[in-house]
Amino acid sequence: MIWQGTFTYFNGVVAKPHEVQVTLYEDVLSIIDPHHPEAKEIFYPFRTCHYKIIHQQAYVYLNRGSTEYLILPLTHPVFQSLQAKINEGHTGWFRRTYQRNTGWLVALFIIIGFSFLYLLFKGLPPLLVQLIPVKQEIQWGKQIFPNAIADSKIDSSGTVLLKTFASDYAMSKDYPIELTLVDDTTANAFAVPGGNIVVYSGLIAALQQPEELYALLAHEATHVNKRHSLQQMLGSLTSAYLFSMIGSNYSGLGNTLIQQAGMLQTLQYSRQLEAEADWKGQEMMKENGIDPAGMTKLMESLQLAHPDHGIGLSFLSTHPITSDRIAQSKKFTQSNTVVNKAPKEACLTAWQQLKLRYP
Repeated sequence: MIWQGTFTYFNGVVAKPHEVQVTLYEDVLSIIDPHHPEAKEIFYPFRTCHYKIIHQQAYVYLNRGSTEYLILPLTHPVFQSLQAKINEGHTGWFRRTYQRNTGWLVALFIIIGFSFLYLLFKGLPPLLVQLIPVKQEIQWGKQIFPNAIADSKIDSSGTVLLKTFASDYAMSKDYPIELTLVDDTTANAFAVPGGNIVVYSGLIAALQQPEELYALLAHEATHVNKRHSLQQMLGSLTSAYLFSMIGSNYSGLGNTLIQQAGMLQTLQYSRQLEAEADWKGQEMMKENGIDPAGMTKLMESLQLAHPDHGIGLSFLSTHPITSDRIAQSKKFTQSNTVVNKAPKEACLTAWQQLKLRYP
C-alpha cells in the first residue's frame, strides 16, 4: 500500500458526489463506498484510469467510459503520485517491466545477444559452404591434398589395388573421387574437400570382407559429396574471420585452408554428420548393388579389432561408433531390399591382394 485517505467520488448513479475511502497500491487503486449496500472494496487498475485537469481540480476517471471519477485538488499531496501511476499504467507492459527490472532485463538481453551470436557464428560454416562453388572447392582440394599427406608414406602399388577395387563403384556425380593408400599401421581414413579419400593400411588390416571396404569408401565419399570436410575445416576457423569472408572472392580463405590441411587426419565430425555419412553411404551401396549390411559389419569389425578405441585407431576417435549408429545401419538394411550385383573379378582380386598385403 502506498497511500490511504478520502476523496470525493461520483459513481455515475446518484447525482450528488460523496466521500469514499481510497487506497493506492502498486498497480491498482481501490475505493470503499460507504453508500454501497455491501461497502466492499472495489479495485481499479491504473491502466484503465485517466484524468483531466479543470480549474485546478483533477478529475480521475476510474473506467474507460468515464462514468465514475474521483475529484481532488491539484495541491493534494498524493496527486503527483497518483498522476505518475496512471501515466505509468499507460506506458505499456514492456516499459513498465523495464523500469522496474532494469538490471534483470539488461542481463537477459546480454544472454539473448550472446546466444544469437553463437547461433549465427555456428551457422556460418554451413552458410559459407553453400556460397562456395564446387569448382572452387575442387581447386582448393588439389592444393590441400599434398599438404594433408606431406608426412605420410604412400603405398603406390597398394593405391593401384585400391583404385582397381573401386573401379566399378560409382561414388560421386559432382566430385572426381581419387583414392590413395597410405602405408601406416594406424587404422584411419579421411576425406579431403574436393574429392580425395585417403585410406591407411592399418584400416585395411582391420577389415574382414570386401563389403566393409565398400562401406568405408561410401562413408568417406559422402563426407565429400555433402561437403562435410569443408564445413568442418571452416568451423575450426574463428567466427570473425568467417564473417569477413561473406561476399569476398574467397582467395584468402583458400590459402588459409591449404595451410590448415594437416587437421584433416584428425578432423572430428558431429553425430549428425556421421549419421548422414552412414545413411547416405548405405544408399550409395544400395545403388551400386552392394549389400548395405557391409556398413554394420564395418563398424562391428572395427570395434572387435580395437575394443578399447585406443590411440592407434584414429578412425574411431574421429568417427566414434555408437550403439545408435549400429542400430540405425541395421534398420536401413532391414527396410531396404537390394539386388546384389557381383563385383567384377578384377575388383575381388584387388581385394584379395590388399588383404595379402595387409592381413
